Amino acid sequence: MPARVMLPVAVALSLTAGAVGQTIYTANPNWISADTQVSTGGALVDLDGDGWLDFVVANGNDMAQQRIAVYYNNGDGTFPPTPNWQSADFVYNGHLDVADVNGDGWPDVAVATLGEFSTQGPIARLYLNNNGTLSSTPDWSANIIGNAFGCAFGDMNNDGRPDLAVATGWAYGTPNQQYNYVYLNVGGMLSATPSWTSSDTWDYQGACWVDGNHDGWLDLAYAAANTRSRVYRNYAGMLETTASWQLTDVTNQDAIMVTAGDVTGDGRPDLLIADNNQISGGSGRFRQYNGLAIGMFSPTAAWTYQEGYCSAVALVDVNCDGLLDLATGAWWDYTRIFLNTGSGFGSTHSWRSTPTSVIEKICFGDIDKNGLRPVVHVFAPVPAGRRLFHLPHQVIQEVTAVIADGQPLAPSQYFAKHDLGWLTVGVDVTSFLQVEYTVSSKLDMAITNWDNNKGNYVYYNQLVVMGDANCDGTLDFGDINPFVMLFTGTHELYYPDCDAATFCDMNGDGVIDFGDINAFVAALTGT
Repeated sequence: MPARVMLPVAVALSLTAGAVGQTIYTANPNWISADTQVSTGGALVDLDGDGWLDFVVANGNDMAQQRIAVYYNNGDGTFPPTPNWQSADFVYNGHLDVADVNGDGWPDVAVATLGEFSTQGPIARLYLNNNGTLSSTPDWSANIIGNAFGCAFGDMNNDGRPDLAVATGWAYGTPNQQYNYVYLNVGGMLSATPSWTSSDTWDYQGACWVDGNHDGWLDLAYAAANTRSRVYRNYAGMLETTASWQLTDVTNQDAIMVTAGDVTGDGRPDLLIADNNQISGGSGRFRQYNGLAIGMFSPTAAWTYQEGYCSAVALVDVNCDGLLDLATGAWWDYTRIFLNTGSGFGSTHSWRSTPTSVIEKICFGDIDKNGLRPVVHVFAPVPAGRRLFHLPHQVIQEVTAVIADGQPLAPSQYFAKHDLGWLTVGVDVTSFLQVEYTVSSKLDMAITNWDNNKGNYVYYNQLVVMGDANCDGTLDFGDINPFVMLFTGTHELYYPDCDAATFCDMNGDGVIDFGDINAFVAALTGT
């Protein structure tokens, strides 16, 4: 006899036609931290290796010298109200990024230092992960003294190790334009001096690595203030020192963040930029620049949305239709989600939060692990010399194995960018590359908040696709076998992280049993 399972009652808030009547995110956050620092950088990452995502936050911005904080997952998909760990140093912390720098299998954290124009410091610092706990003080600091708001891990030379780009400058008052830098990973540590320095000086506030010209090498996009956002092309492992691409439709942006992904579905990455208008000349719009077949991006925006103090952008498939949706945030404003209609975004948002806050970063991941599924993707044949690979998912929860020509790679031999869905390998692949990883059909959303009168937020994904017995976010013929397993007692063995009680009570009687079969077949066949 199947066990009787009481099912949760869903809050009805339709966000998508693919899940009519279903809640994806409630309008109010499900968790608010009691800790109210000036939160800026953020990431969802499994720092302690227990299989649950933790929330790492950089505090301070240009307002106060504060700490890096970590909210460790309680092991049930929830966070404590206050951080379990904080750094020992007090710094004007800007944005952060995560990567396994030393190749030991534990993700490390790099943070940009913003500060005030009169209080400059090392533009970036690195905190290594010591078997689940970050170092209390930096293990590495940049040799350049200045101001930086953004940083991003990429792989400039395709050696399978993360390198760090830093976005420098001070955009307020009297602009302090500085050179911008990349520190290469050399033998498991960032280099003591920059491996790349721009020859032009601009105020950059955000950075993103993206293969803009489809040649297998990551180019470097910067979000700019008091000028135009730019992209530096990568020539087989070395960036050009003067950017060869720049947008032309806003000559004096106040761009704070840039991200990339294939929004239009043409196989080419597009750029999404948050262009604030606090500084004169900024458009106050979120702006999309489409990728071109000839490489790089259109210099004029194909889509914009007026918001004012635009601050945060993230691309992610929130409703599991295979299309990248857009999450946006602004200062003293709402979090919004724009669903992808198949070729891009509409003129209005699909979802908006109830509370406003000063949003700095929007992160996605399956915090409560209620929608995870394993994926195996094989790249074959592999073009000669190819070391950069784009996975068919963005965001990735965890990479569990990378196998090149039948040989498993060590963590020091590959670098996976979970939020952007690409990875590089440090070996030449002659036949095939197999990547084993997990994705989620129920991505939760975490938000860092600069307003020190409010905490940081988490919105849990509430999406329910009835009959989705394998938890891939869709109902199709792939659900037949796992649905049958519910009645043979083997479902949990093969799908341990799939909550069948939520998805498979097809007749709504609160019990999963043979009475659900007819309703399952009807839903599957559309009858």
